[in-house]
Amino acid sequence: AYVSAKAGMDVVLLDTSQEAADKGKAYSQGLLDKAVAKGRSTAEKRDALLAKITAGTDFALLQGCDLVIEAVFEDRAVKADVTKRAEAVLAADKVFASNTSTLPITGLAKASARPKNFLGLHFFSPVDKMPLVEIIVGAETSDETLARGFDYVLQIGKTPIVVNDSRGFYTSRVFATYVMEGIAMLKEGVHPRSIEVAGLQAGMPVGPLALQDEVSLSLGLHVADQTKKDLAAEGKAYAEHPGMGVVRQLCEIGRIGKKAGKGFYDYDESGKRLWSGLAELFPVAAEQPPQQDLIDRLMFAQANEAARCLDEGVLRSVADANIGSIFGWNFAPFQGGAL
Repeated sequence: AYVSAKAGMDVVLLDTSQEAADKGKAYSQGLLDKAVAKGRSTAEKRDALLAKITAGTDFALLQGCDLVIEAVFEDRAVKADVTKRAEAVLAADKVFASNTSTLPITGLAKASARPKNFLGLHFFSPVDKMPLVEIIVGAETSDETLARGFDYVLQIGKTPIVVNDSRGFYTSRVFATYVMEGIAMLKEGVHPRSIEVAGLQAGMPVGPLALQDEVSLSLGLHVADQTKKDLAAEGKAYAEHPGMGVVRQLCEIGRIGKKAGKGFYDYDESGKRLWSGLAELFPVAAEQPPQQDLIDRLMFAQANEAARCLDEGVLRSVADANIGSIFGWNFAPFQGGAL
């Protein structure tokens, strides 16, 4: 809502309750108040931008919108319900987009009465700072819909990459290999501090364990469970990553990440530190691998998955892979990108 209003668009922000919708709008207010306090903007400019955002709960407010971006919970049924209710008031030629990070667009478009006008617009958090938007084309997405999605991304001042549909698309798929490789090392008895340092030495902005805490362990588990369900429905086997068992274990004892104040790290006013209980759950091995091996594993896990995405035709170009990795999840920039 913020980046769209900032680009001069009128925005409707819907949520399940007025309180939640107002909280969504308050996020923009917070960013703008900071800018005013630092002398980067004025109170008039702030108020003019906020006036462009209408917060509410009624789908009828979407009448006259050119584009709807759904950003609800990663649950197929909830997304289908929102799609139907939004399309009931949208003009026939308008675009509906899903800001899903993992669920295939072709499957989500089954809930749509006009799958030609349906695409994925995957934003990165925090949206006001992150420069990339991953545009995902479903099996029935028309070229015109893709062009409109592309135009919108450029209008809000972001860099678009276009990828073909698959589970996890490109960015979520490859990003997940970084955190999962780090978590698997923990299970193998590698010292957690060595894992985190290896991530930083590899050129990533944050270690894999801290990064999983940021995106939350419960979300990772939810995505894995939804994937398992989807694959079972398609009659396909689900091979769980060795790191996922660790995520499951921590979620069971309520350590679901930074949002709860506890995950791989403990969080308080003074900052964060690795949870002392990790050593009990995952004893540190007497013999530790060389640090370079850890760095290589974290990098190659990502490079190999990016190469698979290219082989499978998920990626449309090498440039999209490289730009997408650096702008999407801050892949080590001095490496030139995941490929």
